[in-house]
Amino acid sequence: MTFEEQLIREKRNLLIKANGGIALPAAGTIYWLGLMIAGIYLTPRNWFPIAAFTSGLIFPLGLLLAKPLKSDIMIKSVFNNLLLPAFTCMLMFWSLAIAGASSDISFFPLALAIGMGIHWPIIGWMYGGRVFIWHGIVRAVGCVVLWYLFPEQRFVIIPAFVAMVYFITVFGIRREVRLAILENAKTE
Repeated sequence: MTFEEQLIREKRNLLIKANGGIALPAAGTIYWLGLMIAGIYLTPRNWFPIAAFTSGLIFPLGLLLAKPLKSDIMIKSVFNNLLLPAFTCMLMFWSLAIAGASSDISFFPLALAIGMGIHWPIIGWMYGGRVFIWHGIVRAVGCVVLWYLFPEQRFVIIPAFVAMVYFITVFGIRREVRLAILENAKTE
């Protein structure tokens, strides 16, 4: 077996064992739905700190959802050393988000939506899944388009869109896991 074949097989096995990590996108769906609801009722100045401080709840919520969704997000893998750089990239957006929001508070939903999705292509590479890369690209492009098209609804429409992308992604990941299981069955 070549190195490339071993790499593909390891990624596929990680995707299957972790069930694509679907607990985290499920948690993201809930978080962004909450922000959409908050955007309906809160002023942008009140929405901003709630969105910022509650963003740290996505991972613990993902841990709570892991068992019912059969998604071992803490699984050990040779690819775990990519997680720190992936999440470091994601965390670096905060300086841009806060600086931008200090000039125009309506920039924050856009910065949050894109910044918190920067790690998706790296996670997708780890799992060998295309839906992860699709998620990051659709999320970024869609949020920019919505930010320009609906300036008065940025605190509602952007969170609603990101929640929808997360929700669709959960089903895309489930599909990729099923395909990976079939592919493993063929190669054994």
